[in-house]
Amino acid sequence: MSAAPHSIAQPPVEVLQAPSHSGGGEGHWRLFACLVLVVGLAMSLAGALLWHSSVRSHEKQTFQTTAVDVSATMETLLHRDTDFVATVRGVLTMQPRLNASGFDQWFTELEGHQRQVGGLGTLVVKAVPAGALASFEAQRRSDPAFRALMTGRLKAIVPNGRARYCLLSGGGVDTPYRPDIARLLQGDWCDQSSPIGGYPAAGTSQAQLMRSVADSGQFRVYAVNAQGDRSFFIEAAYYKRGAPLTSVAQRRAALIGWVSSSFDISALIHSAVGEHSGLAVTLAHRNPGGRTELLGQTASGASAGPFTRTDTLPIDGTWIVKVTGTGVLSGFSANLQGLLVGLFGALVSLLLFALVLVLTRSREHALGMVEEKTGQLRHQALHDALTGLPNRVLAHDRAEQMLARARRQQMPVAALYVDLDGFKHVNDTFGHAAGDELLRIVASRLSSVVREGDTAARLSGDEFVVLVEGSALDAGPELVAERLLEVLRLPYEMKVNGGVRQLSLTTSIGVASGLRENAEELLSDADIALYEAKAAGRNRYLVFESGMQRVAQDRLVLEMDLADALEHNQLFLLYQPTFDLQSESVIGVEALIRWRHPTRGVIPPIEFIPIAEDSGLIVPIGRWVLQEACHQAASWHTQGQRIGIAVNVSGRQLDNDTLIDDVRDALEASELDPGALTVEITETTLMRDADATAVRLGELKQLGIRIAIDDFGTGYSSLAYLRQFPVDALKIDRSFIGGIAASKESAALIHTLVQLGKALHIETLAEGIEDQAQLQTLQREHCDQGQGFLFSRPLAVDAIEEFLQSSDLSIQPLGAHQS
Repeated sequence: MSAAPHSIAQPPVEVLQAPSHSGGGEGHWRLFACLVLVVGLAMSLAGALLWHSSVRSHEKQTFQTTAVDVSATMETLLHRDTDFVATVRGVLTMQPRLNASGFDQWFTELEGHQRQVGGLGTLVVKAVPAGALASFEAQRRSDPAFRALMTGRLKAIVPNGRARYCLLSGGGVDTPYRPDIARLLQGDWCDQSSPIGGYPAAGTSQAQLMRSVADSGQFRVYAVNAQGDRSFFIEAAYYKRGAPLTSVAQRRAALIGWVSSSFDISALIHSAVGEHSGLAVTLAHRNPGGRTELLGQTASGASAGPFTRTDTLPIDGTWIVKVTGTGVLSGFSANLQGLLVGLFGALVSLLLFALVLVLTRSREHALGMVEEKTGQLRHQALHDALTGLPNRVLAHDRAEQMLARARRQQMPVAALYVDLDGFKHVNDTFGHAAGDELLRIVASRLSSVVREGDTAARLSGDEFVVLVEGSALDAGPELVAERLLEVLRLPYEMKVNGGVRQLSLTTSIGVASGLRENAEELLSDADIALYEAKAAGRNRYLVFESGMQRVAQDRLVLEMDLADALEHNQLFLLYQPTFDLQSESVIGVEALIRWRHPTRGVIPPIEFIPIAEDSGLIVPIGRWVLQEACHQAASWHTQGQRIGIAVNVSGRQLDNDTLIDDVRDALEASELDPGALTVEITETTLMRDADATAVRLGELKQLGIRIAIDDFGTGYSSLAYLRQFPVDALKIDRSFIGGIAASKESAALIHTLVQLGKALHIETLAEGIEDQAQLQTLQREHCDQGQGFLFSRPLAVDAIEEFLQSSDLSIQPLGAHQS
């Protein structure tokens, strides 16, 4: 509003300076004042409308951000609840004979009620044939955990001529059930006339619900409103381990029972909403049959508003989260704020005519503000918004200046490229907020170490650079690097999930010192040294040497060649047989990848797999291995050689969302029986994020394949986590097999690992068997399977087929089956 009067201020001044027009000048002044008022009011009205529109847009954006946060939190909470049900189902599948006491012990040890949000309890129902009814009731009566759950009041089941009964076998709850509910739950759940049928949605009995759950093999969700408390149940069937489940008939034949967990809807919604206010949240679920059931919503007194967002969450079915609100953070709505802006503008317009004489001073003030704002924008353009350190542009410029000074003054210079080891794992495990806090702490520590004239900058992600010159390098750049490693190795106190947690991280540093043609060359050499430091084991620094450039170029060329290897059919598979150690007969093969380079010859996987992992090429390469191995196994099955096949899956593949589709597509394209495919995952990969891994393995297991832990014994898996993974086999690492015959300690360790597998009902396979003494020791320990050069080296397809068709598959001397 100040621009208009400033542009027309000069004519009235000229009029006042002319005595002959003093009367007319006063009229012009009044006219000018009225013009200022009219223009001011018009601009005030326009400003009020624009302000109202801007505030309403901001309210909508605020609501969308809040609604996305609520939906994302709800998705995480629902994932935890469904993951818990999947975990219970997996345990019951692995241990179908688990009684009420065993289930209660497992539930207590795992602190199952803490793994859920709003968890109220879990019940286990078994399908009992009529012939086993008496023994099942006797077992329930003799089980103290079941009697405690039922408050000691046990109800006898009266046979009614049906072939099967659905009876409660145990559960995990905070307090025993009331006597009336306990007697109700002890009845036959599959009886159409049972009062238990009052729990599901109207029009569906409990018996019908349980049959649909068993036939579909999927989760079923329904709401229950008992005595004013709204809750919902997640119910799932579990089946005989290893049984085919591709059709309704197969699922009915393999059915063992059901698991049903209940959750407090109010607690779930309250946890999702958190500290947000002014929201109305509704949660519904669309079951596999297509019916959408309202599960719960916030109290009727909760605030609603003009904005609504609905999200569908595909978590073992489809969950629907609807959030309604206003998006108003303060007590002033867009209408009120627009009115206040208009009134304020009108008031200012009335006062403007008194300020016309001092408008020239406003120009100087405006120029000062422009200069200040320009400085702020310049600083933002050259500094990292998260840490406040110089960014890549400013770091590059300061490196150029540093090199220019070094050429003039003949002083030493160095660039130290700094990268955190394991930063991605912090982000994946604790979230990006924790990762950002960690980066700020690192930036603060770097700033505290460097001198005032030196530079610490953030280049990108978790990559930093420190530029040092002059006297700081009197003792060499190595001393600076050691100081940085020492400071960054100190524990980090992080705020995680509302509490304070200490994290320990290491750092890798690449150092480049001395003059270069330009800053790009200096930073590039430091980056190459950093890569070599990481390749050498991390948690160290390395100074750039000329040979590193050649190694980096060779690696880049090899990476580019690897990108073309699939397209030009340079990759191929060898197959190493796996034997049953007791009968010494072939039961399967392991697919092993090789690369036939056009100029370098056959390159072993130890050289190109790490490059594929770092570049991400391991995902398409792993997809090709799955397809090729499944097609070859299906071909052998057609020829009458019904053996299993094992394929290694890397950590990068396990983290990728396409892995499930890749396995499914390979099985469907080859028409291979899923039970013939074993996916092998290293123990270290499994434990990087055990909870997320358990979910991914559960999805793989639902395809019907087998899962094996490779290199078992070299990692750090705990027994509690091992029991949650749907694992079929443990592959004992070859490092334990080498000394088994000569070392009592190695033999004792093998005995422990084999017994662990038997206790968990998991097969054991020994890798790297090379002599008869090792074989005989493993046979005495009753290890299930084995592979190694004593049996056969990895073989090409033709050699494997000849090997399988030979009449004598007993063990031959080393190298006898080498292709």
